[in-house]
Amino acid sequence: MIEAVLVVLTKARPGREADLDDWYTNIHIRDALRFRGSIAAQRFSRSAQQPTDLPASFDWQCLAFYDVFDPERFSREHWENALTSRMMVTDAIDDTVLEDYHYYPLAFRDNDPETPHTGGVILEQLNAAPGQEDAFRAWYADSYLPQAARRPGVKSSAFAMFREYGQMIPTTPGHRYVGIHKLNDAAAWEAWQNSRLLADAPCVDGASLRVTHWDWLTGKLTKDAVQNPTSQGLAAEEQARLRMGDRVLTSGTDKLGAA
Repeated sequence: MIEAVLVVLTKARPGREADLDDWYTNIHIRDALRFRGSIAAQRFSRSAQQPTDLPASFDWQCLAFYDVFDPERFSREHWENALTSRMMVTDAIDDTVLEDYHYYPLAFRDNDPETPHTGGVILEQLNAAPGQEDAFRAWYADSYLPQAARRPGVKSSAFAMFREYGQMIPTTPGHRYVGIHKLNDAAAWEAWQNSRLLADAPCVDGASLRVTHWDWLTGKLTKDAVQNPTSQGLAAEEQARLRMGDRVLTSGTDKLGAA
């Protein structure tokens, strides 16, 4: 059972995008899913088609979701293994800012559990307006989420909140809540382009609201697939490790919660 979703935003150092992608897809996700507490993970890339204008400061390139059944254990495994041979980190990653937080589900709707997710994602990053926490949670879960889930091409919609429990890094995110809408239609993101439901809701802090569109990058990789790999998966990981060589970070564990 999923207890939390780890939401990770990453970016590469200039000119190192291919190196970051190779490491993350073929090495890092596999290393992380070997840790206890994890279930599955999937990656997405920032789409050229966005429902809102993003500020120049928003330069994240990739999004990853980790389904986690024990966030505290999953975080501890990271603390104990980061920057060792069990979890080598490429120096292609820009680690000056970390967006790496567990969010705990409040509401969820899947329109067709038998249909796999094959498309992109809309990620809503939100805060409640001052003094409106209870009203915001009730409105989003009971009114907004069902409406969003009924939009054509939406596979599922989830609403989750940040809690201090089980976090990997000792900082607080800029957004306390996330909405995660998985799409199975390439045009489904356009419904967010014309919608004012979030921006105009009095219980939503409009100043900090951020809505982004992400394209499918990799299929969902499960813990079982990592523990029982195919020959192709093993070869891809081995080749990626050879390409990475010794171009890895050797410091930075001070940014983790156990430091």
